Amino acid sequence: MNKSKRQAVQAHSAGGVVVREEGGTIRVAMIATRGRSRWGLPKGAPNDDETTEQAAIREVWEETGLSGEIVSLLDRIEYFFRANDKLIRKEVDFYLMRYTGGEMRPQLSEVDDCEWVELGEAIGRASFESEKRILSMVGAAWSAAAEPANDGPES
Repeated sequence: MNKSKRQAVQAHSAGGVVVREEGGTIRVAMIATRGRSRWGLPKGAPNDDETTEQAAIREVWEETGLSGEIVSLLDRIEYFFRANDKLIRKEVDFYLMRYTGGEMRPQLSEVDDCEWVELGEAIGRASFESEKRILSMVGAAWSAAAEPANDGPES
């Protein structure tokens, strides 16, 4: 096999972990694919004129019907997959997002279902270890975002 066939094609996407807190319980928006057998987080490729932040917000909206605002970058994951005869190396930037509105509805052309899932259950339900790891960061990141800024001693 020649060298060009062994090299992976690079791809980049962005996704969001949309959080809604109810009575101290953190819930996140998850999507299902493959006949509801695979659970994960909404994500997709940026359009030519989009930043990764804009792509994450758009993909969340398209796949779940939810609006959110970015709180912070959680992390970047990397994985490989095959598409036809090409090996794809994909990187995905995942953002922590605060739910701001919308009604949960799956984008049926790409997603089988979507649900609000309690964070601990979401970690267990996620189909891929990389997304379990992203979800395991949410509790601390959400708490840090909710804490008031410490501007020094009070006068």
